[in-house]
Amino acid sequence: MNPEHKKYILESINKKSTKEIARRLNIKERKVRKFLEKENRKPTTPARLFRQKRAGGENQEPKTEIKPPPKKGTLLISIVLIIILGFAVYGNSLKGELIWDDEYLIKSNLYLRDSSYLTKLLTRPIGDGAGIESGSYRPLQMLMHMLEFSLWKLDVMGYHIVNTILHILAALGIFWFIYVLFGDFLMAFLTGALFAVHPIHTEAVAYISGRSDSLVTIFIILSLIFYIKYLHSGRAITYTVMLLCSIFAVLSKENGIILPILLLLYHYSFKKRLKIKSFLPVAGICFFYLFLRMTVLKIPSFQNIYPTTLLQRIPGFFVAITNYIKLLFLPFSLHMEYGYKIFSLNNPKAMFGIAITISLLLICVFRRRKKDNPVFFAISWFFITLIPQSNLYPVNAYMAEHWLYLPSVGFFLILARGLAQLYRKNFKTLFALSIIILLSFYIYLTVRQNGYWREPIAFYERTLTFAPESPRVYSDFGVAAYNTGRKDKAIELFKKAVELKPDYAEAFNNLGAVCSDIGKHEEAITFCKKAIELRPDYAGAYNNLGVAYNGRKRYEEAIVSYEKSLGMNPDSAEVYNNLGNLYISTGKIDEAIAAYKKAVKIKPDYADVYNNLGNTYKDKGKYEEAIALYKKAISLDPSSADMYYNLADAYNITGREEEAIGFYKKAIEIKPDFKRATLKLLELGRKKDLK
Repeated sequence: MNPEHKKYILESINKKSTKEIARRLNIKERKVRKFLEKENRKPTTPARLFRQKRAGGENQEPKTEIKPPPKKGTLLISIVLIIILGFAVYGNSLKGELIWDDEYLIKSNLYLRDSSYLTKLLTRPIGDGAGIESGSYRPLQMLMHMLEFSLWKLDVMGYHIVNTILHILAALGIFWFIYVLFGDFLMAFLTGALFAVHPIHTEAVAYISGRSDSLVTIFIILSLIFYIKYLHSGRAITYTVMLLCSIFAVLSKENGIILPILLLLYHYSFKKRLKIKSFLPVAGICFFYLFLRMTVLKIPSFQNIYPTTLLQRIPGFFVAITNYIKLLFLPFSLHMEYGYKIFSLNNPKAMFGIAITISLLLICVFRRRKKDNPVFFAISWFFITLIPQSNLYPVNAYMAEHWLYLPSVGFFLILARGLAQLYRKNFKTLFALSIIILLSFYIYLTVRQNGYWREPIAFYERTLTFAPESPRVYSDFGVAAYNTGRKDKAIELFKKAVELKPDYAEAFNNLGAVCSDIGKHEEAITFCKKAIELRPDYAGAYNNLGVAYNGRKRYEEAIVSYEKSLGMNPDSAEVYNNLGNLYISTGKIDEAIAAYKKAVKIKPDYADVYNNLGNTYKDKGKYEEAIALYKKAISLDPSSADMYYNLADAYNITGREEEAIGFYKKAIEIKPDFKRATLKLLELGRKKDLK
């Protein structure tokens, strides 16, 4: 028995029974009694303890809250185990491609590419840098993506490694938090370990854009830990760290505003007196965040996108409860896109969800009376943390698996408590078997589910089996099909999207872009005009309309469309590139060069612009400048056969045939059916033979 145990026993013996003290310290009761005998102190009798409680002594806490400190070796092993589990289950996700929101959060997001956009990155919604409307404001996540983009550009492994590390940190934070709350090392470790491996979290970890869930969880948990520590220590530095974590929480994701309610839950669950001076600054941070969001920043609300009443949304909340409980116990058929749906109260899942909710709340009340804090705290935590994303206040879906990231802590706490009780009641074999089976089951399902997030085409095909009526899945699937060269398939998918959602401006715009690409410019004009009719401020649709007009040689109309697009989004490198192409078509070489240079200034890693600028300089006879630009383009996009061909051509024109042959061969290596490159190579070969 260490000195802190002894100190705690002496401070608590007049307020708690030996059984309560032993449970608190996680030691055997006979050890407590033997120590008291040596100290000539009598244990508190049940009758005396009852009289103290009647007199209000139950609420009198010892001056210092002592947690039994774990052995350093045990603590280190536990931390290492959680880290190993985290990397083991998500190791096969590290090569996953950019999917779903990753396209506009990272790949197409202009704000990530240059520090000059930092102000916009920190003050605008997450999709603003890609011209996408969004109701999400998460500056901390976007700031991380900017830093990552500066380090590894579009190398996805870097992003996935960071996601996995953040998830492990969240699991370790939960381990620490549960220990701080209950002083039960085994229960705390099991909660963290189960959280680390459960497959419900793949959507927040294997999917890069799901990072906001792990970020907000880390900072909410840290805020709670440092708040509790401040209450016991009174140290200003602890309180300052807590406030910083609170700020980071609300800047990570919108549900960070739930933090003040969780502080109240702590006070109520553990009968701690609320100090208004300590509590108000945290509440003030959340209210100030909401005030800024609604006034100065003017972040749009999902309420405008999905106009429904609270009464219409309530049944969906209970349907979600049924699905969430099922997925926590039986995490099968996990998938993205549950959609925005309206249910009736006589829906079987809604009725079952009502029964589950009432049952859990009754258990919660009963356990509170029995002073079974882990169960009461866990159930309360589940519902409180679920509310911000429950669609009671309108969001963009009635449920989503990654919304369980923070609420699931309550589920794992109850599960860990049950397992810990097995161990302490000497069912150690059953305990060991349960842990092995449960962890193996979760690990297998998580590793398998990671495959769902690895490749876009497979992702969308599988998602459609679960969400066959989702316009967004068809539209995004169309983009993925187009990116892999399946243009006819892309058109088919976009048409299905607008069939399901006739006011889907983005899908009409995508149809216009693909039709232009395959030379169907009149159809493209029709689709782009429809997108603009549905969304008059759609800069991307005006850009694609300009491309279609250019394809029909209606140059004046194309210029007007490009100018309208730039008026709405002056930072579009793509529009300047297209404008440069138009000027080339009309013989305005100097204007084309100026437009291309603006595109490069906005987006310094835009390979196509360097290639187009190289073509322009080559046509002007400035071959050395053209060669330098082609090399820059290739360094940014080494998979482009056309760029190697253009570079080879520039070398060929300037008489450097050996270099030209090498680059023609490289173009053919990338694109075996590249006829122009093959003919040039044959021509140079014959020329060489003649010499």
